[in-house]
Amino acid sequence: MLSLEAANELIWKKFKHLPVGYAEVDVLEGIDRIVAEDIVSNVNVPDFSRSMCDGYAVQAGDISTANEDNPVLLEHLGEVASGEKATMEVKKGQCAYVSTGSMMPAGADAVIMVEQTKVQEKESVLVFKSVIKGERMILRGDDLKAGEIIIKRGERLSPRHVGALVAAGIYEVKVFTRPRFAIISTGDELVDIGQEPAAGQIRETNSYALQAFITKAGGEVVRRVLVRDDRKLYRQELEIAVECADIVLISGGCSVGIRDFTADVINSLPGEGVFIQGVAIRPGRPLIVGECMGKPVFGLPGHPIAPVLLFKIVVQKLWHRLYGCFEEDVIRAVVDFDMSPSLYTHLLVQLEKGEEFIKAKPANLANPAQTSAISRSNGYIWIKDLEAGLCRGQIAEVFSF
Repeated sequence: MLSLEAANELIWKKFKHLPVGYAEVDVLEGIDRIVAEDIVSNVNVPDFSRSMCDGYAVQAGDISTANEDNPVLLEHLGEVASGEKATMEVKKGQCAYVSTGSMMPAGADAVIMVEQTKVQEKESVLVFKSVIKGERMILRGDDLKAGEIIIKRGERLSPRHVGALVAAGIYEVKVFTRPRFAIISTGDELVDIGQEPAAGQIRETNSYALQAFITKAGGEVVRRVLVRDDRKLYRQELEIAVECADIVLISGGCSVGIRDFTADVINSLPGEGVFIQGVAIRPGRPLIVGECMGKPVFGLPGHPIAPVLLFKIVVQKLWHRLYGCFEEDVIRAVVDFDMSPSLYTHLLVQLEKGEEFIKAKPANLANPAQTSAISRSNGYIWIKDLEAGLCRGQIAEVFSF
């Protein structure tokens, strides 16, 4: 049986040439979208050196000895108003009044705060403190330099990027189009939203949980259906799903029971069919991966936690590799329980803030397979050493939901 790493590499080998789409969107519409190319500033920001405070633009060397007892007298040339071009030149022994954001006049290399000066008669200013070259001013290109990368391809555009983009005159960005997903849930025991379960039936939850995680990750669900355990209907729905979506997820029917049709139905459609059937992870061992009509199809077991977990560690991993996106939200936490030997290769955990560090404990130690464990969890720990398991006090990486 394949390891998780081997399975992911085989999936990548099969689908690394899948076509991806692009779209030009407004900067604000691009929030949380994955950027499809390096976004580079074509200008210097600021495009001119400017003052960081209200005061006087000076040559720092002129006032290097200035103090309260020994002020320096400078000739006042006038004012550079905010938003206007500086036309004067500050020479030795001179100064010019500048406001916060004003363009620095030629010749000046520092700004002395107005509070540290006093205006004298005959257009002169007393300065009571020294400054160093470059003090209280922003040089041309200090914020962004022409040619500097603001966001790299594969990064997710976040609100923190917006100010820099607009400052550089960038109002539209190229992003990857949202991958389209179709979700098929199967099982005679399942009822959909709005229906009351009869005896022996349960509400279908996996497709809703998957759609929520897909939406949060930036994907789009274009079709979601619940199918009874009927091979003919199942095949019809899978064919429709493959035609309308980029990636198909099937929840249920992945084991070897008489009503588990997933592998058989995938193999019945044009394409390579199933090339992975079973992965050495828990939960999620019966994972099926196949190719139908050039599209990846993932058969996810009906176990309440497995579909969400497999989406994070297998499906989303393929999607992000196609986009060159390698983001992972990982938190280092101290394990607050013992589990040895471990029954789970991936364990859902809750995070609690301790006095000195963050603690991790099982989301539901009594039964980590329950649906409610997902709602209680903040993420999962990948337990790679099953013999050692997890020990209280151990530092572990928690992959955040």
